[in-house]
Amino acid sequence: MLYDLYGCALSTSSRPAAAKFDQALRQIRTYHGDPIATLDAALEDDGQFGLAWITRAVVLAQMTDRLFADEVTRSLRAARACELDDRERAHLAGATRWAEGQMVASTATFARIAQENPRDALAVQIAHAGCFFTGQQFELRDIPFAALRAHGPGDEARHAILGMAAFGLEECGDYARAEALGREAIELEPLDAWAAHAVAHVHEMRGDIDQGRDWLDRTSQGWSQDCGFGYHNWWHLALLHLDAQDPKAALALYDERIRPNDEANIALEMLDASALLWRLYLEGVDTGDRFARLARAWELKAEDGVLAFNDLHAVMAFIGADQHALAERSLHAMRRTAQEQGDNALMTSAIGLPLAEGFVAFGAGRHAEAVEKIMRVRGQAQRFGGSHAQRDVLPLTALHAAVRGGMRATAEALAAERLAHKPQSPWAGRLARYAAATDASQRVAAE
Repeated sequence: MLYDLYGCALSTSSRPAAAKFDQALRQIRTYHGDPIATLDAALEDDGQFGLAWITRAVVLAQMTDRLFADEVTRSLRAARACELDDRERAHLAGATRWAEGQMVASTATFARIAQENPRDALAVQIAHAGCFFTGQQFELRDIPFAALRAHGPGDEARHAILGMAAFGLEECGDYARAEALGREAIELEPLDAWAAHAVAHVHEMRGDIDQGRDWLDRTSQGWSQDCGFGYHNWWHLALLHLDAQDPKAALALYDERIRPNDEANIALEMLDASALLWRLYLEGVDTGDRFARLARAWELKAEDGVLAFNDLHAVMAFIGADQHALAERSLHAMRRTAQEQGDNALMTSAIGLPLAEGFVAFGAGRHAEAVEKIMRVRGQAQRFGGSHAQRDVLPLTALHAAVRGGMRATAEALAAERLAHKPQSPWAGRLARYAAATDASQRVAAE
């Protein structure tokens, strides 16, 4: 019997395959390297290594990108033909549920694996990611906390469990504990991109601009090279530059780190590109032809219907590029998705579609409609995934819509809550002044 680096039994008799699987686990844990290539190498050593096939499937499936759908299907088909033990069969069930659009059930499956096998750090990480995509904030925190009992000082995956717990704490508003655990994780493993990101979130939510920029600068050596999550940490640095009212620095990061390749078509990377350009668009910053270039990539995914969160960010790019026909095409696809089965259909009908309609209304100058649609679902928007920092684009857009629509009281309310959370933020202060200068006559003109 062979075991992985966490001490979990494996249904393979190939030591070279098991060693490569361990390497893939490290890559998945820190977001470094190419775990799919490493898993493929393991499968070359043992084509009947079922958990390698399953892990390949779930890593690709959680990219939330139809680009990988065929490879997910192929991997699951191969896994079903392999000999598996009980834990591995549970992994297969969880991966299959995700591939079938049952994201909540899949997350629950991996959470149960982690409860019964707390040393299975892979199951913990997959469940944690599932909670992120489905807006389960308390579970995002509690699943890694439950696993921490089995990962003591000196254990291989302790840093990752701490980093996941840190992010969960941040999303639950426990910023001090989140920062402490995230920093502890980085001390254990400087390559832990997720832990670095958890602390970046803390600084973003508190408006600690200088501390946040210093943190990301000091930790970047660990996540800026050969890291599949680096683009997102650079996005966090860009947000801090925006908070400091330095759009030039944010745009430089967009060009150099967040979207350096216009041909890249990975949805998770494109999300951050849309999110940053949209914030600049709201601020009236000239972004040149960046939106048009990004929209060309999103056009290929305009009707994918994989995740409502992705669809909203495609709509942002289309509006920013002044390609309203493409935005309407995405809306049509979302309305179709909302009538289907599965978790994304529910996310789309309840959250994603009203938001996308609100953003389209904003782009068309129907500001009162934009405010109504965004604010109607804003309080439950965690149900379609993402983080507080990512979903901050919702009240931000509503605030700008309220100002442009002459809705002074609404604008001032949104600005006041922002300033309460970030009293030292130059951006929050400027938005408060912007809201206070709202001209109510604009509302009459708009109507």
